[in-house]
Amino acid sequence: MEASQYQAAREKQARALQRQREKQAAKQADPEYRQQQFDKQQASASRMIARQIERRNSPEWKAEQRVKALKRAVSASERLKEKKPARITAKPQTRASASGKGLKGRAPTAAERVVMNALGKLPCIACLQHGKESPRISLHHIDGRTKPGAHLLQIPLCVYHHQHAAPENVRAEFPWLVPVHADGITGGKAEFTRYNGTEKELMVKSYSLAGLLFDAQT
Repeated sequence: MEASQYQAAREKQARALQRQREKQAAKQADPEYRQQQFDKQQASASRMIARQIERRNSPEWKAEQRVKALKRAVSASERLKEKKPARITAKPQTRASASGKGLKGRAPTAAERVVMNALGKLPCIACLQHGKESPRISLHHIDGRTKPGAHLLQIPLCVYHHQHAAPENVRAEFPWLVPVHADGITGGKAEFTRYNGTEKELMVKSYSLAGLLFDAQT
C-alpha cells in the first residue's frame, strides 16, 4: 500500500472513530437513555441482591459457613499454642477530650461481635446496588462508636465507598463510586446517599443478606 493510501485509510478510520464517540456522547447526554440505563442497573442489582439473600439463607450455605468457622477456630487455637506468652506492660488510661478527638469507641459486646462477624462476610453493600460485587470491605459505623448498640449500626463498604475517593478515571465510568466520608471535595453523606441510598436503607439490606433479624427500634 502506498503512503498516500495508508494515510487516507488512517484518516477514514479516525473519522469513523470520532463519529462513534460523538454518537455515544449524544446518547449519554440523553436523559431518557440515562434513565433507561439506570433502571436496568437497578433491576440487575435487585436480582443480584435477591440471589444473595436466597443463597445465604439456604441450609447448605449456612452449613458451609459453620464448617469454615470451625476450621478458623481450630487454626487460631493452634497458632496460640505455638506462640510464647507475651509480656504485658500496663499503660495508664487517658481520658478523651471534651471534643471527642482521639476517641476510638468502646469495645463491642459479645452480641455486637456476632453481628459484626456476619456483616464482615458480606461484599460491599453499596456496590451491590449497582450490580457489582466488591468482596474486600471494612465496616462503617453509621451513628458513631460510643452509643449503646453503636456496633450494631454498621454496613460493609469497599474502600472507595468508605473513606477514599476512587481515581478520577474510575469515577468517570462509575460515578456512584463515592466515599461516605468525604475525601477532599469528593463524596460525603449527601452525595453518597444520592447515588447509593441512605445508610439506614443499606443497613437493612445488609442485615437481610447476612441472615440477621433487624430491629426497627435500633
